[in-house]
Amino acid sequence: MSDILLDEQTYGTGKKKLSIYVVGMILCVILTLVPFMSLMYDVLSDVVKMTIIFISAILQFLVQVICFLRLNAKNEQSRMNLMSFIFTLIILVVLIGGSVWIMWSLHYNMMMDHGSM
Repeated sequence: MSDILLDEQTYGTGKKKLSIYVVGMILCVILTLVPFMSLMYDVLSDVVKMTIIFISAILQFLVQVICFLRLNAKNEQSRMNLMSFIFTLIILVVLIGGSVWIMWSLHYNMMMDHGSM
């Protein structure tokens, strides 16, 4: 019984390494502190603050996808994982974009004309 080798399934995500998790955690903390500090010390304009928040959010999303979800395109299984993730993002964009479009149209159509009062 002790001669049986147990092969760990990776499901296309690659080998688990502590170093990638540590790097991901450090990057996430930095990408959280940068916008926080830009808001705490009120020396930047509002446009610059919003730009910093937006860029930090996108970078943090990418860090979490790469370091913690470990999405890559190294083999066939990992490419399928990546395609599933991209399909999920497309569905989310369609749902959220469609909802915003419908809400904007409802708001536009429900507004009273001030001349009719």
